Amino acid sequence: MPPRASTPPPRESFPQAVYADVDGTITRYTTIFDFLLFDARLRGVEPEGRAFLASLRERAAAGEPRTATNTHYFTWWAGRAADDVDAVAHAWAEGLGRRDGLFHEGVALRLERARLQGSRLVAVTASFRPALRHVLERLPDLELLCAELETGPDGRYTGAIDAPLVGDAKALRVRAHAEAFGIELARCEAYGDHPSDLPFLRAAGWAWLVGADGELVPVESSAEGAARRVDGRVL
Repeated sequence: MPPRASTPPPRESFPQAVYADVDGTITRYTTIFDFLLFDARLRGVEPEGRAFLASLRERAAAGEPRTATNTHYFTWWAGRAADDVDAVAHAWAEGLGRRDGLFHEGVALRLERARLQGSRLVAVTASFRPALRHVLERLPDLELLCAELETGPDGRYTGAIDAPLVGDAKALRVRAHAEAFGIELARCEAYGDHPSDLPFLRAAGWAWLVGADGELVPVESSAEGAARRVDGRVL
């Protein structure tokens, strides 16, 4: 993994932008899984929903790439009217709003503070817009780099997405976003929770991995010295 292109400015200056993964990074829950189970319960098909998610875990355990399992997840929504899914998302987020402990508060507070300083907040996630409604209620200025579902002429989801936002794809989207808005990545912060987030984390001037307990572990700029233990993983 190549080192960062440039040396970041003194840490006292606020970041131009903060790029953050969502599931396991900003939230303690997995947005797309929780949303799917809520939808299944609402429609009276909870056993089918749980079986569908179990099949994704089995495919992952068998070695199927995350890009493939993430793509397959969205087949659950095939044939559903986009407006109806948005209505389900509204009801789901309303229920989540009555629960405590759903965010990694240390990360959420850092993002809120950066926004007050004038930083752009950008989510970089394999989730999709309806499943991010609850997060947007907490962080309404959050820009979304996420999966976009294909919608047919009848306004229904086809079950296909533009591209799975996993691994190197996240880094490409972050670099494209930064270029489009004149952002210097060396003056940015980034947060993730999984080894697959490292490509986009290492593009930023300052980056952290978030452990299951909310611990923040700095990410080094190159492979040398980057071995860190986070939530039982050596990176």
